[in-house]
Amino acid sequence: MNVERDLEIQWLRTFKSVAQTGSMTKSSTLLNRSQSAISMHIKNLESVLDGELFHREVRRLTLTTLGQEFLIHADNILKAHRSALVMAKEQDLTGKISLGIPDDYAVSFFPAILRAINEAYPQIEISFVCEPSSTLVPRIEKGEIDIGIITQDRTDRGVKIATVPLVWAGYIPYQWDESKPLPVAMYEFGSEARKKITGVLDQLKGGYKIIYSSAYIAGQIAAAQSGIALSMLTKCSVPERLPLVNHKALPTLPALEIAVFKSPAEDKRSALVDLIEELIIKTPFSEYRE
Repeated sequence: MNVERDLEIQWLRTFKSVAQTGSMTKSSTLLNRSQSAISMHIKNLESVLDGELFHREVRRLTLTTLGQEFLIHADNILKAHRSALVMAKEQDLTGKISLGIPDDYAVSFFPAILRAINEAYPQIEISFVCEPSSTLVPRIEKGEIDIGIITQDRTDRGVKIATVPLVWAGYIPYQWDESKPLPVAMYEFGSEARKKITGVLDQLKGGYKIIYSSAYIAGQIAAAQSGIALSMLTKCSVPERLPLVNHKALPTLPALEIAVFKSPAEDKRSALVDLIEELIIKTPFSEYRE
Protein backbone atom coordinates (compact mmCIF):
# COMPACT_ATOMS: atom_id res chain seq x y z
CA MET A 1 0.00 0.00 0.00
CA ASN A 2 1.20 3.49 -0.84
CA VAL A 3 1.36 5.16 2.58
CA GLU A 4 2.95 8.40 1.39
CA ARG A 5 -0.21 9.88 -0.13
CA ASP A 6 -3.03 11.40 1.86
CA LEU A 7 -6.68 10.43 1.66
CA GLU A 8 -8.51 13.57 0.63
CA ILE A 9 -11.92 14.18 2.18
CA GLN A 10 -13.55 14.78 -1.20
CA TRP A 11 -12.30 11.41 -2.45
CA LEU A 12 -13.93 9.76 0.52
CA ARG A 13 -17.22 11.56 -0.09
CA THR A 14 -17.16 10.47 -3.70
CA PHE A 15 -16.33 6.88 -2.77
CA LYS A 16 -19.19 6.70 -0.26
CA SER A 17 -21.65 8.16 -2.78
CA VAL A 18 -20.65 5.64 -5.47
CA ALA A 19 -20.88 2.83 -2.90
CA GLN A 20 -24.42 3.94 -2.01
CA THR A 21 -25.70 4.53 -5.55
CA GLY A 22 -23.71 1.87 -7.40
CA SER A 23 -23.19 4.36 -10.20
CA MET A 24 -20.64 7.04 -11.06
CA THR A 25 -23.26 8.72 -13.24
CA LYS A 26 -25.73 9.07 -10.36
CA SER A 27 -22.98 10.24 -8.03
CA SER A 28 -21.92 12.81 -10.58
CA THR A 29 -25.42 14.32 -10.45
CA LEU A 30 -25.75 14.10 -6.67
CA LEU A 31 -22.33 15.62 -5.98
CA ASN A 32 -22.56 18.17 -8.80
CA ARG A 33 -19.24 17.07 -10.28
CA SER A 34 -18.27 15.80 -13.71
CA GLN A 35 -18.22 12.07 -14.26
CA SER A 36 -14.53 12.29 -15.10
CA ALA A 37 -13.87 13.91 -11.70
CA ILE A 38 -15.82 11.13 -9.96
CA SER A 39 -13.82 8.52 -11.84
CA MET A 40 -10.54 10.24 -10.99
CA HIS A 41 -11.39 10.32 -7.28
CA ILE A 42 -12.00 6.57 -7.29
CA LYS A 43 -8.80 5.92 -9.26
CA ASN A 44 -6.82 8.05 -6.80
CA LEU A 45 -8.19 6.08 -3.86
CA GLU A 46 -7.45 2.76 -5.55
CA SER A 47 -3.93 3.95 -6.24
CA VAL A 48 -3.37 4.89 -2.59
CA LEU A 49 -4.94 1.65 -1.34
CA ASP A 50 -3.22 -0.43 -4.02
CA GLY A 51 -6.36 -2.36 -4.91
CA GLU A 52 -9.75 -2.18 -6.61
CA LEU A 53 -12.67 -0.84 -4.60
CA PHE A 54 -15.43 -1.83 -7.03
CA HIS A 55 -16.41 -4.69 -9.29
CA ARG A 56 -17.25 -3.10 -12.64
CA GLU A 57 -20.49 -4.88 -13.55
CA VAL A 58 -22.71 -4.09 -16.54
CA ARG A 59 -25.47 -2.16 -14.75
CA ARG A 60 -24.02 -1.45 -11.33
CA LEU A 61 -20.79 -1.02 -9.43
CA THR A 62 -20.51 -3.30 -6.39
CA LEU A 63 -17.95 -3.18 -3.61
CA THR A 64 -15.03 -5.56 -3.55
CA THR A 65 -13.87 -7.04 -0.25
CA LEU A 66 -11.38 -4.17 0.00
CA GLY A 67 -14.18 -1.72 -0.80
CA GLN A 68 -16.44 -3.12 1.92
CA GLU A 69 -13.67 -2.86 4.51
CA PHE A 70 -12.61 0.60 3.40
CA LEU A 71 -16.21 1.91 3.47
CA ILE A 72 -16.25 1.46 7.25
CA HIS A 73 -13.04 3.49 7.61
CA ALA A 74 -14.20 6.14 5.13
CA ASP A 75 -17.46 6.61 7.04
CA ASN A 76 -15.61 6.97 10.34
CA ILE A 77 -13.19 9.51 8.85
CA LEU A 78 -16.02 11.58 7.39
CA LYS A 79 -17.90 11.59 10.70
CA ALA A 80 -14.77 12.60 12.60
CA HIS A 81 -14.10 15.34 10.06
CA ARG A 82 -17.60 16.80 10.48
CA SER A 83 -17.38 16.65 14.26
CA ALA A 84 -13.99 18.35 14.20
CA LEU A 85 -15.37 21.20 12.08
CA VAL A 86 -18.19 21.74 14.56
CA MET A 87 -15.77 21.83 17.48
CA ALA A 88 -13.41 24.15 15.63
CA LYS A 89 -16.18 26.68 15.12
CA GLU A 90 -16.87 26.65 18.87
CA GLN A 91 -20.57 27.19 18.40
CA ASP A 92 -23.74 25.47 19.51
CA LEU A 93 -25.44 23.51 16.78
CA THR A 94 -28.40 25.44 15.47
CA GLY A 95 -30.49 25.39 12.35
CA LYS A 96 -33.21 23.36 10.72
CA ILE A 97 -33.31 19.74 9.64
CA SER A 98 -36.00 17.83 7.76
CA LEU A 99 -36.62 14.29 8.95
CA GLY A 100 -38.83 11.84 7.05
CA ILE A 101 -40.51 8.73 8.42
CA PRO A 102 -43.41 6.48 7.30
CA ASP A 103 -46.50 6.66 9.48
CA ASP A 104 -46.27 3.00 10.52
CA TYR A 105 -42.89 3.68 12.17
CA ALA A 106 -43.68 7.12 13.52
CA VAL A 107 -45.38 6.11 16.78
CA SER A 108 -42.73 3.56 17.77
CA PHE A 109 -39.57 5.28 16.53
CA PHE A 110 -40.10 9.02 16.30
CA PRO A 111 -40.72 9.85 20.00
CA ALA A 112 -37.39 8.30 21.05
CA ILE A 113 -35.58 10.00 18.17
CA LEU A 114 -37.17 13.38 18.87
CA ARG A 115 -36.34 13.11 22.57
CA ALA A 116 -32.70 12.19 21.86
CA ILE A 117 -32.27 15.06 19.39
CA ASN A 118 -33.87 17.57 21.74
CA GLU A 119 -31.66 16.53 24.65
CA ALA A 120 -28.45 16.62 22.60
CA TYR A 121 -29.17 19.63 20.34
CA PRO A 122 -32.01 21.72 21.82
CA GLN A 123 -31.43 24.62 19.38
CA ILE A 124 -32.32 22.55 16.31
CA GLU A 125 -35.70 22.98 14.60
CA ILE A 126 -37.04 19.71 13.13
CA SER A 127 -39.36 19.61 10.15
CA PHE A 128 -41.25 16.30 10.30
CA VAL A 129 -42.24 14.70 6.95
CA CYS A 130 -44.56 11.68 7.18
CA GLU A 131 -44.54 9.75 3.90
CA PRO A 132 -44.07 6.12 2.78
CA SER A 133 -40.53 4.89 2.13
CA SER A 134 -41.22 4.60 -1.60
CA THR A 135 -41.71 8.39 -1.64
CA LEU A 136 -39.11 9.31 0.98
CA VAL A 137 -36.15 7.54 -0.64
CA PRO A 138 -36.15 9.54 -3.93
CA ARG A 139 -36.77 12.79 -2.05
CA ILE A 140 -33.84 12.10 0.29
CA GLU A 141 -31.64 11.18 -2.67
CA LYS A 142 -32.49 14.48 -4.35
CA GLY A 143 -31.74 16.44 -1.17
CA GLU A 144 -35.34 17.58 -0.66
CA ILE A 145 -35.27 15.87 2.76
CA ASP A 146 -32.13 15.76 4.90
CA ILE A 147 -32.50 12.38 6.56
CA GLY A 148 -35.13 9.71 7.09
CA ILE A 149 -36.14 6.43 8.67
CA ILE A 150 -37.01 4.05 5.83
CA THR A 151 -37.75 0.45 4.97
CA GLN A 152 -34.43 -0.77 3.61
CA ASP A 153 -34.72 -2.15 0.07
CA ARG A 154 -30.96 -2.66 -0.34
CA THR A 155 -28.29 -3.46 2.24
CA ASP A 156 -26.30 -0.44 1.07
CA ARG A 157 -29.26 1.95 1.45
CA GLY A 158 -28.60 3.65 4.75
CA VAL A 159 -27.56 2.13 8.06
CA LYS A 160 -29.79 -0.59 9.51
CA ILE A 161 -31.17 0.27 12.95
CA ALA A 162 -33.91 -2.29 13.58
CA THR A 163 -35.85 -5.30 12.34
CA VAL A 164 -39.65 -5.16 12.53
CA PRO A 165 -41.86 -8.22 11.87
CA LEU A 166 -45.01 -8.05 9.77
CA VAL A 167 -48.12 -9.58 11.37
CA TRP A 168 -51.68 -10.47 10.39
CA ALA A 169 -54.20 -8.08 11.92
CA GLY A 170 -57.96 -7.73 11.85
CA TYR A 171 -60.78 -10.23 11.57
CA ILE A 172 -60.91 -13.28 9.30
CA PRO A 173 -63.75 -12.53 6.85
CA TYR A 174 -67.00 -14.44 7.47
CA GLN A 175 -67.34 -17.74 5.56
CA TRP A 176 -63.76 -17.65 4.27
CA ASP A 177 -62.02 -21.01 3.98
CA GLU A 178 -58.66 -22.11 2.63
CA SER A 179 -60.05 -22.92 -0.83
CA LYS A 180 -61.20 -19.34 -1.42
CA PRO A 181 -59.16 -16.22 -2.19
CA LEU A 182 -58.29 -14.33 0.99
CA PRO A 183 -59.40 -10.66 0.97
CA VAL A 184 -56.46 -8.49 2.02
CA ALA A 185 -55.57 -4.85 2.54
CA MET A 186 -52.17 -4.07 1.05
CA TYR A 187 -49.31 -1.59 1.05
CA GLU A 188 -48.90 0.64 -1.99
CA PHE A 189 -47.63 -0.76 -5.28
CA GLY A 190 -43.84 -0.59 -5.54
CA SER A 191 -43.17 -0.62 -1.80
CA GLU A 192 -40.64 -3.02 -0.29
CA ALA A 193 -43.28 -4.35 2.12
CA ARG A 194 -45.65 -5.19 -0.73
CA LYS A 195 -42.92 -6.97 -2.68
CA LYS A 196 -42.11 -9.18 0.31
CA ILE A 197 -45.75 -9.81 1.22
CA THR A 198 -46.95 -10.85 -2.23
CA GLY A 199 -44.23 -13.49 -2.41
CA VAL A 200 -45.56 -15.03 0.80
CA LEU A 201 -49.24 -14.74 -0.19
CA ASP A 202 -48.58 -16.93 -3.21
CA GLN A 203 -48.42 -19.80 -0.69
CA LEU A 204 -52.15 -19.48 0.10
CA LYS A 205 -54.05 -22.50 -1.18
CA GLY A 206 -56.97 -20.48 -2.49
CA GLY A 207 -54.94 -17.44 -3.48
CA TYR A 208 -55.79 -13.88 -2.46
CA LYS A 209 -57.51 -10.75 -3.71
CA ILE A 210 -56.57 -7.19 -2.86
CA ILE A 211 -59.62 -5.32 -1.60
CA TYR A 212 -57.82 -2.16 -0.54
CA SER A 213 -54.34 -0.70 -0.91
CA SER A 214 -52.80 2.44 0.53
CA ALA A 215 -49.44 4.02 1.21
CA TYR A 216 -50.73 5.12 4.62
CA ILE A 217 -51.29 2.84 7.57
CA ALA A 218 -54.51 4.49 8.77
CA GLY A 219 -56.38 3.22 5.71
CA GLN A 220 -55.09 -0.31 6.17
CA ILE A 221 -56.11 -0.30 9.83
CA ALA A 222 -59.57 0.96 8.87
CA ALA A 223 -59.94 -1.82 6.30
CA ALA A 224 -58.95 -4.40 8.92
CA GLN A 225 -61.37 -2.94 11.49
CA SER A 226 -64.22 -3.06 8.97
CA GLY A 227 -63.84 -6.81 8.61
CA ILE A 228 -63.77 -6.70 4.80
CA ALA A 229 -60.11 -7.73 4.62
CA LEU A 230 -57.16 -8.84 6.67
CA SER A 231 -54.27 -6.40 6.94
CA MET A 232 -50.58 -7.21 7.08
CA LEU A 233 -48.99 -4.56 9.26
CA THR A 234 -45.70 -3.92 10.96
CA LYS A 235 -46.07 -5.15 14.53
CA CYS A 236 -45.11 -1.74 15.89
CA SER A 237 -48.04 -0.08 14.10
CA VAL A 238 -50.92 -2.34 15.20
CA PRO A 239 -53.22 -0.45 17.60
CA GLU A 240 -54.31 -2.20 20.81
CA ARG A 241 -57.93 -2.30 19.66
CA LEU A 242 -57.06 -4.37 16.57
CA PRO A 243 -56.51 -8.09 17.23
CA LEU A 244 -53.62 -10.08 15.82
CA VAL A 245 -54.64 -13.12 13.78
CA ASN A 246 -53.10 -16.56 14.18
CA HIS A 247 -54.60 -19.12 11.78
CA LYS A 248 -53.05 -22.33 10.52
CA ALA A 249 -53.91 -21.46 6.92
CA LEU A 250 -52.06 -18.14 7.06
CA PRO A 251 -48.35 -18.22 6.15
CA THR A 252 -45.74 -16.60 8.37
CA LEU A 253 -45.03 -13.07 7.20
CA PRO A 254 -41.49 -11.70 6.69
CA ALA A 255 -39.79 -8.94 8.65
CA LEU A 256 -38.75 -5.52 7.38
CA GLU A 257 -35.31 -4.01 7.86
CA ILE A 258 -35.43 -0.42 9.07
CA ALA A 259 -32.60 1.97 8.28
CA VAL A 260 -31.58 5.59 8.77
CA PHE A 261 -30.82 7.11 5.37
CA LYS A 262 -29.30 10.55 4.88
CA SER A 263 -29.15 12.59 1.72
CA PRO A 264 -26.07 11.92 -0.43
CA ALA A 265 -26.52 15.34 -2.07
CA GLU A 266 -23.37 17.41 -1.67
CA ASP A 267 -25.12 20.49 -0.32
CA LYS A 268 -26.80 18.39 2.39
CA ARG A 269 -23.55 16.97 3.77
CA SER A 270 -23.51 19.17 6.84
CA ALA A 271 -22.08 18.36 10.24
CA LEU A 272 -25.62 18.56 11.59
CA VAL A 273 -26.96 15.80 9.33
CA ASP A 274 -24.01 13.53 10.14
CA LEU A 275 -24.43 14.07 13.86
CA ILE A 276 -28.19 13.44 13.71
CA GLU A 277 -27.54 10.22 11.80
CA GLU A 278 -25.09 9.09 14.47
CA LEU A 279 -27.56 10.00 17.21
CA ILE A 280 -30.38 8.00 15.57
CA ILE A 281 -28.11 4.96 15.16
CA LYS A 282 -27.40 5.05 18.89
CA THR A 283 -31.04 5.52 19.94
CA PRO A 284 -32.53 2.33 21.45
CA PHE A 285 -35.77 0.99 19.98
CA SER A 286 -36.60 -1.70 22.58
CA GLU A 287 -37.41 -5.13 21.13
CA TYR A 288 -36.82 -4.05 17.55
CA ARG A 289 -33.07 -3.87 18.09
CA GLU A 290 -31.11 -7.00 17.31
